[in-house]
Amino acid sequence: MSLAHMSVPGKAWWEEDAGFFGHGYMEGDNSVEGYLEQQLTLAERTSNEANGIINLLKLQPGQRILDCPCGYGRHSIALAQRGIEVVGADINSEELQIACQHLNNLPNAQFIKNDMRFLYFHDYFDAVINMFYSFGFFETDEENLQVLRNFYTALKPGGKFLMHTDVNIPRIMSGRYKSVENRHLCDGNVLEIIDRYDSSTKRINGTWRIIHADGSADSLTPYSVRVYTGEEFTDWCYSVGFKRVTAYGSWDGALLTDDSEDMMIVAEK
Repeated sequence: MSLAHMSVPGKAWWEEDAGFFGHGYMEGDNSVEGYLEQQLTLAERTSNEANGIINLLKLQPGQRILDCPCGYGRHSIALAQRGIEVVGADINSEELQIACQHLNNLPNAQFIKNDMRFLYFHDYFDAVINMFYSFGFFETDEENLQVLRNFYTALKPGGKFLMHTDVNIPRIMSGRYKSVENRHLCDGNVLEIIDRYDSSTKRINGTWRIIHADGSADSLTPYSVRVYTGEEFTDWCYSVGFKRVTAYGSWDGALLTDDSEDMMIVAEK
C-alpha cells in the first residue's frame, strides 16, 4: 500500500496549504452516508442546514449574514438562493475559488479572504453563522474566545450568532459518538475518520485518510479542535456580551439533550 501525506511542516493544520482544508477536505465532505445516523447526501444536508439556519435565526429575505469560515461556500450559496444577503469569509484560497465558481451570478452573495481571528466588521450583520465543527481551531482558549468576540462585534444590536457542531460531549462520554468510521465517497473512494477525545485538554484529535480502489491512500494533516459542552459554550457567549443564549439539538428547534447528534448554540446581541 502506498501512502501519500499532504501535510506541510511548520504550518498549523487549519492554515492555507497546510494539508487539511482544500481539495482533500472537499472530496471527503461529499460522502454517500453523510455524518448523521440518518443518511443524507451532501445536497440534502446543505438544504436541511440552510432551512434550519433560517428557522433558528428567524431570518427574512434581504437580511445580511456572515458565514465564517465559509469553506467552499455550500451554506453561503444555499442561503443566498433563499434571498439572504451573504458574505462568506475564509482563509483558504482554493476553497474560496470553488465557492466563487458556484455562485452562478447570484447578486446577493460575495466571498472574501479573512482570518476569523481578525475580522474587521462592526455592527454590520443581522446574523453570523459558524457551521459544521468550525469553532475551536486554535491552540489557546484566548484565541478561540477572540473569535467569539469578533462575531459579537460584527453583529448589529439585536443580531444573532449561530454555532453548529456535530460534537456533543455527552455522546462521546457514553460511547455513542462515531470515533472511528468509514464513509463511501461519491467519487468511489473511501474516507476513514479516526477521532479521539482528550478530556484533559477538551480537544478532539483526529485524522482523515482517503483510500483509493487500488489500496493507496492520501492522509490529510491531523487536526486538533477544542470542543465544548452546551453549558460551557453558553457561558462563553455570555462572557463576551450576548444577552440571550439557547442550545438546540436539531434544526427543527428541539432543545439540546445528551442524545442530540448535533449542537446548535444561538446567541442574541
